[in-house]
Amino acid sequence: MDELVVRGAALVSPDWPGPQEADLLVRAGKIAEIGPRLSAKGRVLDGHGLFLAPGFLDLHVHGGGAGSFGADLQSSCAALAYHHRHGTTGLVASLIPASLEELREAIGSLARLEPPGLLGVALEGPFVSPARAGALPKDFLLPPSPGTFLSLVAGHEGFVRIVAVAPELPGAFALLAEIRRIGAVAAIGHSAAEYVTARKAVEAGASLFLHLFNAMRPFHHREPGPIGAALDTDAFVELIADGHHLHPATVRLVLRAKGLDRLCLVTDAVAGEGPEPARLPDGTLAGSRLTMNRAVQNFLAFTGCSLPEAIRPATLNPARVLGLAGRKGRLAAGLDADLVLFDANLQVQATLIGGEPVYLGDPGRYR
Repeated sequence: MDELVVRGAALVSPDWPGPQEADLLVRAGKIAEIGPRLSAKGRVLDGHGLFLAPGFLDLHVHGGGAGSFGADLQSSCAALAYHHRHGTTGLVASLIPASLEELREAIGSLARLEPPGLLGVALEGPFVSPARAGALPKDFLLPPSPGTFLSLVAGHEGFVRIVAVAPELPGAFALLAEIRRIGAVAAIGHSAAEYVTARKAVEAGASLFLHLFNAMRPFHHREPGPIGAALDTDAFVELIADGHHLHPATVRLVLRAKGLDRLCLVTDAVAGEGPEPARLPDGTLAGSRLTMNRAVQNFLAFTGCSLPEAIRPATLNPARVLGLAGRKGRLAAGLDADLVLFDANLQVQATLIGGEPVYLGDPGRYR
């Protein structure tokens, strides 16, 4: 049986106190063993001088580099490859509101694609608030309707992983029940809800807040709104740590309020590269150009936490959101060999999915 050993890296896992220098053996796509001087009947990836961690998981990404996720498979593959180069081993492709026909086509196309690392799709609408649409096209927003939702996802229920809802809209709670029934994550986003409504939505099963603070009713000390409900419940929250969507102090405040266990770093990335986010002509933020390795690097800089702590919101926590913590998100025997090898500056040197390289920065390290 073909094996791979990653030799001599400093291993970092979100459930360990610090990096541990060791070898990691992969067999049949799974982590088989972790320990000193392991032998392998096959390939070797030289990790000396580098860190090895579980691959990054991105719950909210629209595209990146030269590609965007949707019905155009070439464009979707380009976006996926771009994020592989930055250490992402699993992502949920986020679709913005469009006509129901276009959304069905995009869901079906991505479901048939099945490339490594595509965990499913997220629907960022159409069942969200026009008052907090942000950069979403308002013309395609619809009132929450279980019937419309079920017709939209029919045949691909297991591939739809996250669905955003504004809980203040009529019909929202009936829709939340249907989202949970098909096994998807019900998320609160693009919402003008009052605190009580948002909290009731969490009690009804909504377990995630999309890009906290962005495109939602602002926090007010007499009406905390959805932000207050996010901070005052055990729901998970997404953070776009690019320095534009959130001030570093905001990231620190959320960390203090929520703790590490309920934070998920996301990119909300769109096509393109560079430090500047995408914007509409009026200046409205329309997605980031962030990558997950940069999100982790920024989170380290913003909070001063340790490296194992910084990778937790990019690995184990999103795995927990998706119900995949038994397979992904940490380094342990029996888990998927989805791995990222990076240097002290979080520059990715190799990305592996199921033990197979999907990106090699230095092919000479792999033999």
